[in-house]
Amino acid sequence: MKEAEKKKVDEIELRSEDFQEVLSDMPPWILRWGITTVATIVVILIIGSSIFKYPDTITSTITLTSSKPAANIVAKSSGKLQELYVEDNQTVQTGDYLAVIENPANTADIQYLKKFLQTYKSCPDSIDSLPMKEMNLGSCQSLYSSYYLTLSQYIQFKQIGYYQDKIDMMKNRIVRNEKHYQDVLRQKELVKKQLALTYKQYQRDSILHQKGAVSGKDLETTNNLYIGGQLSMENMLSTLENLSMQLAQMKEELLDTEYQYIDKESTLITQLKSLTIQLLTEIQAWEINYVLITPIPGKVTFTNYWIENQNILSGDIAFSVIPSSNNKLIGKALLPTERSGKVKVGQKVNIKFSNYPDNEFGIVRGIVRNISLISVKVETKNHYVVEVELPEGLTTTYGKKLPFVSEMEGQADIITDDLSLLERILLPIKKILTESL
Repeated sequence: MKEAEKKKVDEIELRSEDFQEVLSDMPPWILRWGITTVATIVVILIIGSSIFKYPDTITSTITLTSSKPAANIVAKSSGKLQELYVEDNQTVQTGDYLAVIENPANTADIQYLKKFLQTYKSCPDSIDSLPMKEMNLGSCQSLYSSYYLTLSQYIQFKQIGYYQDKIDMMKNRIVRNEKHYQDVLRQKELVKKQLALTYKQYQRDSILHQKGAVSGKDLETTNNLYIGGQLSMENMLSTLENLSMQLAQMKEELLDTEYQYIDKESTLITQLKSLTIQLLTEIQAWEINYVLITPIPGKVTFTNYWIENQNILSGDIAFSVIPSSNNKLIGKALLPTERSGKVKVGQKVNIKFSNYPDNEFGIVRGIVRNISLISVKVETKNHYVVEVELPEGLTTTYGKKLPFVSEMEGQADIITDDLSLLERILLPIKKILTESL
């Protein structure tokens, strides 16, 4: 047994010597080509590692929205959908009624009253007819009764025209009395002239009486005429004074009547304006509580409610309205605070939407547009909100156009450092050298 093992060892040593002899006699060209090949491979690896990029990314969640996000229509009260005015994907305008939750009021009556009030809100004095009296207005009923009564009084006040007719009559009477006053004034001037002539006649008769040319009886007659003229003048002056006082009293009464007219009209108009504002406020409160109204133009999208008589709870989102105008798409990414300092405006973002697998649809390119200055707490961790702009919209790297779905979620890979493989290999060495200095 020992001899066999010894023989085997001798054979191995013999072969090793043969192998060493072959190696020692290796042709030089094989060695040269081997070194060249290895060197070439090393150079190629170095060049390749310096050319090929290995970007450093930070992954975050992203939600797609727009510059004019969709408006969620939230119910403010619970009950059945009493009336539904739209269909799914129907185009709507700002202020349109989408649905009404059950309530005591009649929607048509409320809309009629609202339109009536808005028409005459700024100029209630132009109302010439009453609105419908019998209406079912729910919580607005009591206030509307006061408004209807006040409006009835105002229209009656204008139609009867008591104060206006009275003012016109007083003005006519003043005009007539002023004319009469002028007539008496002219008569006074005539009496004055007549009195002057009578006085001259009396003076002449007095001189002639002293000379004996006129009898005493004739002088007395002339004197009586003069005294009568004086009495006529006094009567004229008294009449003018009375007429003047009457005119002043009439004008005072006219002012009082005009004031009463203006005060009455102003009071009624003020009451109407006040009641109009109160009613519109009450209608607005009714709309907030029971009416689902779109605040923006766009297309309405049904979520959990689509037919009448469905029960809806306060706080539920009944519908969503997607804006119809051109919107700029924006992604809102939640960036973890870890390594967030590496993210800067202008960096590229690769977005993969959950609805569309990236291996089939590709990815969407984006650019960091803005980074929030303070972090927000989401669940238990703090995050920065990063706005991501989509220069090419929802066109993917595969050339596919993805449809816009509001609040679409996905994954955002923010490319912070686009380093080559060589730079990434040298980074640890650079760190060691820097820290050792």
